[in-house]
Amino acid sequence: MMITRVLTTLALLCLYLPANAHELPIHYDHVSLSASASKEVPQDELQITLYAVSEADDAKTTSKEVSNRIHKALSILNNKKDVTSQTGSFNTHPVYRKQKITGWRSRQTLEVKSTNAAELSQLLVRLQNHVLIENIRYNVSEQNRRLTENQLIDEAIANFQHRARQITNGMHRKKYRLVDMNISTSHPRPQLMRARMATSMAESSSAPPIQSGKQRIEVTVSGKIEVQLNNQ
Repeated sequence: MMITRVLTTLALLCLYLPANAHELPIHYDHVSLSASASKEVPQDELQITLYAVSEADDAKTTSKEVSNRIHKALSILNNKKDVTSQTGSFNTHPVYRKQKITGWRSRQTLEVKSTNAAELSQLLVRLQNHVLIENIRYNVSEQNRRLTENQLIDEAIANFQHRARQITNGMHRKKYRLVDMNISTSHPRPQLMRARMATSMAESSSAPPIQSGKQRIEVTVSGKIEVQLNNQ
């Protein structure tokens, strides 16, 4: 019984031995590298942050006034298929003068965006009858960003492979193999154009001049390769 177990163990070990017991193992050097691809893309989406603010002697009055202004702004934006809107934070807090509460102030924001800048600019003139502009910015739309990033990923991977082959050849080695790879994307935040606070709604009845510009999107591929040492 003991002899049978020994023979079985030896047979299993033989399965893991190389066909040629004198064959030398292949050794590799590890090399870390990265490559990137970038492209300037038109900023095709206009994003505007609007807000309503009110100050009065009691909190109920200010809250009602702000709510009415936001509802009127939303009524202008309703049924506009090229425009999306979303209400932001609503807050009410006391106003202090000489450490005493002299009134209450309420404020709420409204985020609006569209790839149809001409339509949104026209709507902005009407919106300013009820709300004020906090900031305006252009950005790359999500759809355009995804399409661009997908193109850049292919280009960045090709650049990575080219660099890996260049390193392998420069080290006079036969071949390489990929150990790991990471893909990351980057793009600058859109620059905000803060609007001057108007003293009244009437003074802000015209849309400010804006220009879309471009944004650079970059994809970086980084990773590690193993470069073969010997000539086997």
